[in-house]
Amino acid sequence: MASRRALAIALATGVLSAITPTARVAGEALPGRGAEIYATYCAGCHGDAGDGRGLAADMLIVKPRDFTKGVFKFRSTPTGELPTDADLYRTITNGAYGTSMPAWPLLTEVERHAVIEFIKGFYPGWRTEGPGTPIHIPPVPAAVGSAQSVARGRELYEMLDCAQCHGDGGRGDGPSSADLDPDIWGNKQRPFDFTQGRLRGGPDISDIYRTFMTGVGGTAMPSYASIFDEPDGEFIFEGDAWNLVSYVLSLRRGGVAGGADASR
Repeated sequence: MASRRALAIALATGVLSAITPTARVAGEALPGRGAEIYATYCAGCHGDAGDGRGLAADMLIVKPRDFTKGVFKFRSTPTGELPTDADLYRTITNGAYGTSMPAWPLLTEVERHAVIEFIKGFYPGWRTEGPGTPIHIPPVPAAVGSAQSVARGRELYEMLDCAQCHGDGGRGDGPSSADLDPDIWGNKQRPFDFTQGRLRGGPDISDIYRTFMTGVGGTAMPSYASIFDEPDGEFIFEGDAWNLVSYVLSLRRGGVAGGADASR
């Protein structure tokens, strides 16, 4: 038991990041291989049953994902729908910045797909519902980051009451920030401070757009797709989602950096 606990702590803190991955699997059933990978690298935090109650879970500020609920924060699919395999692959590959979920570059592509297939076995909806259909993310307009786009984004930030949670200056200190209910996994919710730090949903400008349009599953952060997908020409205009992206990026120290540096 002591050795298992030590292993769980090491996995949670990244001590084992230098472990050499097992050889690439060829012709082996993905869920079966995924069970081995999950037991080695994931169960210490996420638990043997996938319920987020691994040996290391109590030591983590942000609790590990409970896969049995079928709710995922970071998706390219609409609210209420399951993520795609590509969404899960992206999270496993990149990790979740600012949490104990590390990136897993030590796993081969086959191994990552294998553990995805295994994880999906924790929630019956993968068999009955299947993944959702990804939203369309258009190319980033050249105007993103311009003074005009930022100014319009500020108007939208106020219009949509973003400051209620994120604060007037985007520091996550809005009047509602202290009164948010725990998220679906029981974690205390803290609105993101846009003025510093990389956001967890991805490192690119398009990742911020995706978050606005899908929301963050299981949390108070809603989807704004119903607003931005139907511009009325009076209050909401074509391309306004990108203008809100511009303003959020401008809140970062140093303003809009563009590209991967302007990360979510």
